[in-house]
Amino acid sequence: MFRVSMLAGAAAAAVTTSLAMAAYVVEDAPSWRGEDNTSYYNWEDFTSANGYAEGPNLPNNEPFPSGNALLFNFGDGAIISGGDNIYGYAGALNIHTYAYSESDITDVVFNFATLGTQIDFTGAMLAWTAANGEQGMIFPGMGYNLNYSEEFEFGPGQNGYSDNVSWSFDLSFIDADIREVGLIWNSVTSNISLDTATVDLRFSAIPAPGALALFGFAMLAGSRRRK
Repeated sequence: MFRVSMLAGAAAAAVTTSLAMAAYVVEDAPSWRGEDNTSYYNWEDFTSANGYAEGPNLPNNEPFPSGNALLFNFGDGAIISGGDNIYGYAGALNIHTYAYSESDITDVVFNFATLGTQIDFTGAMLAWTAANGEQGMIFPGMGYNLNYSEEFEFGPGQNGYSDNVSWSFDLSFIDADIREVGLIWNSVTSNISLDTATVDLRFSAIPAPGALALFGFAMLAGSRRRK
């Protein structure tokens, strides 16, 4: 089963209230990060605000990008801020984060740090594709951890949040050889900045060299855009 715990507690640390920087105060880093049969990808600086026109954001920790992890924004009206964040200036964000493997994915953990208006937590969705083309989805109501949340005022009568949120899934109960996973979420409205993202994968065996980068979930972009 995937984890369904939900925590909505604020940590006692202070963070900057600039929409340019959020970063992690509390990250849900899995205990198995860095072990054999795992992969880790992170985004700290973004270059593409429009996934349709500019393509994906590649992880910053891949010196020779393999395409094994990709992050898109398909929401309208976003820009890259001065802090290299994806900022939903004139519209809600629609974030798609994908990861690929050449071995069965048994566990996956997604982390995001945002600042401003909030993610639509109940509308987030996990999609997976198996080696034989079988697909599945885990729909709204899935568990998430709001590891850190602090409310602040960023304009007259405008309240915002510094949020560190994670989604963790144990996929080993699914009787399929899962090779691709994607987490899709929208923000509630505009004025939200995505500062940092990470993905951790654990596999049933060490994946063979080479990239998949099938872009198998790109078709979901239109269907998951906020109406």
